[in-house]
Amino acid sequence: MSTDKRKTAKIIVIIVFAVFAVLVAFRIYVNLDANKQRAGRVTQGRAVAVEVNAVGRHDIQPLLSYSANLEPFWTAELSPKVDGRIDALFVDEGDRVAASTVVATLDTDELLPQVTQAEGSVYAARANLEQAELDLKRAVPLAQQGAISAQALDTARIKRDLAVGQLRSAEGTLAQLRARFGNANIVAPRDGVITKRYLQAGTYAKTGTAIVSLADISSMLVKASVGEAEISQLKLGTTATVKVGALGDRPFAGKVTRITPAASLPVRTFTAEVTVPNAEGLLLAGMFARVEVAGDVRKNVVAVPESSLVLREDQKSVYVVMDGNKVQQRILKLGYVGGGWAEVLDGLKEGELIVTGGQNKLRDGATIEQPGGKGE
Repeated sequence: MSTDKRKTAKIIVIIVFAVFAVLVAFRIYVNLDANKQRAGRVTQGRAVAVEVNAVGRHDIQPLLSYSANLEPFWTAELSPKVDGRIDALFVDEGDRVAASTVVATLDTDELLPQVTQAEGSVYAARANLEQAELDLKRAVPLAQQGAISAQALDTARIKRDLAVGQLRSAEGTLAQLRARFGNANIVAPRDGVITKRYLQAGTYAKTGTAIVSLADISSMLVKASVGEAEISQLKLGTTATVKVGALGDRPFAGKVTRITPAASLPVRTFTAEVTVPNAEGLLLAGMFARVEVAGDVRKNVVAVPESSLVLREDQKSVYVVMDGNKVQQRILKLGYVGGGWAEVLDGLKEGELIVTGGQNKLRDGATIEQPGGKGE
């Protein structure tokens, strides 16, 4: 096939597809227009039965809601205070331990002889001090009688002072070695649960190297980020409800126990901590939670039932009853929406009638029939 014939064939195919697309679009348009006209004919000439209510004022209690993660009330990584090989590790992840429980011990085979040697040095230093004190005690009356020179007396006194220093040095060395020997036991500082084990028995651990992580989960912390517009509504001691999705949104009661005094920049959010008792141990670190706290009551505000709202071009609206029982779909500017009510900032006045039931059957300009009456 020549090049011209191939080009002609491509052009024909493109034209066929274009015509087909136009026909499909035209058919869709015709169907939509027919449905619209059919809906107009259905509502035209007859009233739609709906429920109406007058716009009034109400007290609204906003419910502030935040997403957060659960964290242990207290957590710490336990590490040895001296270098050494881990001789025994007595706990595993998930184990509960009480305060002062030994969770691991270091090998003390090399340290024990050093302690024994230091004890011997202390005994020797005490004996030297006793001998020096006896020599000085004898030298004093002899010097007073002129039997020995003043230099000899000074020498006896200096030996006594040196013996005191040697004893203190030996006692210091012994105390240091005993402390190291005592630090060979890694002890839990408080009740908790082992959440992580980093090393195994037989591993050489340097000072400060974490062996296990201990957490107190008798209470859990929920840390929520709060915007500056809402932070003034949170108060220390305020009751909060914590719902955990992993537990079927079961609610847990907590209290606001801490609010950071400064915002995090550049987002300008504050951190509020909610403490939740965890006596049953159901709450685990890392669980996703939602915190709900009651905000400041908005008193005597214009409000409409949340169920009366209708979405129009991504904006909330209501049907307002006008003269002749015709309705006008009016877009609203809303404040807080929740708890069954929507605060109206602009778009409605107190006393106006709005459709609160059956609005899904309406369109802008439709005629309605109110309960106990007839539409035109």
